[in-house]
Amino acid sequence: MGSSPAAAAVEELTRLYRELPRRPSAEEVEAAAAAVLASEAEAEGAAARLARAEAAAAEGGVSGELLDLLREARANAVLPAIGLLRRRKEAEIVMEVERRFKVFDGLLARASRVAEAGEERVDSAPAESVEEDVRRTPRGFTGGLDDEMVLCEILVRLPARSVLRCRAVCTAWRRLTSDPAFLRAHHHRQRDLPLIYFRRGGSDRVGAIDLHAAQLRPVVDHTWPPLGYTVIASCDGLLLLSSGRFYICNPATNHWAEIPQLVDADFLGLYPHNPSGEYRVLYGEFHGEEECVYHILTLGSDEPRCITMTMGSETVEQPLAREFLMHARGDRSVLVRGNLHWYLRHRDGGCKIMVFDTASESFQWMRHPAIPGWVSLLEMDSTLVFSAVECTTRIDLWVLQDYERSTWACKHRIELPMAQIRQFPECNLEHLGWSAMVVSVEGDVLVRCSNRILHCDRKGNVLASFQFDGQLPMNCLHRLKENLVVHPFFQM
Repeated sequence: MGSSPAAAAVEELTRLYRELPRRPSAEEVEAAAAAVLASEAEAEGAAARLARAEAAAAEGGVSGELLDLLREARANAVLPAIGLLRRRKEAEIVMEVERRFKVFDGLLARASRVAEAGEERVDSAPAESVEEDVRRTPRGFTGGLDDEMVLCEILVRLPARSVLRCRAVCTAWRRLTSDPAFLRAHHHRQRDLPLIYFRRGGSDRVGAIDLHAAQLRPVVDHTWPPLGYTVIASCDGLLLLSSGRFYICNPATNHWAEIPQLVDADFLGLYPHNPSGEYRVLYGEFHGEEECVYHILTLGSDEPRCITMTMGSETVEQPLAREFLMHARGDRSVLVRGNLHWYLRHRDGGCKIMVFDTASESFQWMRHPAIPGWVSLLEMDSTLVFSAVECTTRIDLWVLQDYERSTWACKHRIELPMAQIRQFPECNLEHLGWSAMVVSVEGDVLVRCSNRILHCDRKGNVLASFQFDGQLPMNCLHRLKENLVVHPFFQM
């Protein structure tokens, strides 16, 4: 059976890639650039010396023809030395090799997009250096720039759905795309996409908006679980859904599992426990009017573990333990640096950040800036951020610059597209009929207006518009970064 056109194209790209010479290191490129600059400086110095010599000869009364002879002789005498010219030529070759590798970096990224014709668009950013990619390449790919490394370079950029389809091409592709190191590298390269709710065809849907590609990707579009589910947590490509019953799912692999222990409990957070590699759920329960208890459930286990709420080495008294559970159960936890965070709003108008250290399983308070307006605590680029709506036309974005010292800074003042919002009759300046959510540390905003979601930059420019039929779309406040890693708790 002959190879497909796509496979033949990959083979040709592989052959051309292997014919390139060894890629110079960063130090070699830097030294080559310095050598070229030194050669240029020497050439400028030689030209200056020649000009001075000609001026001196002219002042001495040398005749025209003799002056031309002297000029040519002096030019050959004061030009850069042969050794310097040789070093410049070698430096230019090094820089040309690096240029060609950068061209191939771009071609690899373009090849992944071409392979995705009719599918989702993928990251078109230039590839990193081959040396960096070797460190993230699956075991067994240490023999240089071979076929499998080039395939890895292409396949690791594809969205999860396409990687799963590529596994059906041949055994070698299936082995490559199933390797744990490849799966980790693939997850690392995926974009962290904001999620939204919408309805289509009588069923609830969850979609992800790719800001770079201006595209809506399907995430959860099944009629099961039952209608009315909400996303209550997201972590490493996993979603925790609630519809009266609780489910953990991986949309990339279409794996689902029910978590019956959370029924009638107050969910607090989902997190990876890095020391053990497990995924765990923190939740609480009220026992009567005087007592509450906290539990940790390892996904895949039937038995939760009861923990005592502590702050440092001190046990928290029941009044504070109950107060925290009362406020945190209706709010969304934010996972940053392996810890869970809650922004707690009290009836007296005061606000605090509570932190759960998932390694020590203890709680502590964190300072936060005094920010006026309606505030939301978010995670972006592995950093805690606050978005604060103080007026109807602007959102302030505060970023935690120093986690240990709780140092915050206002990074952006984001203008909202009020002219576009006013075009919808059901939307007005009092936030009736529309809402806005910051979705990147660069200040990108998703604005819901009627049955549309507008993607705007921080200056209020509309970059893309998404229209939905049926029920109004809603911002989800959670994000998804696709992950093809297979977890054992889905197989129990």
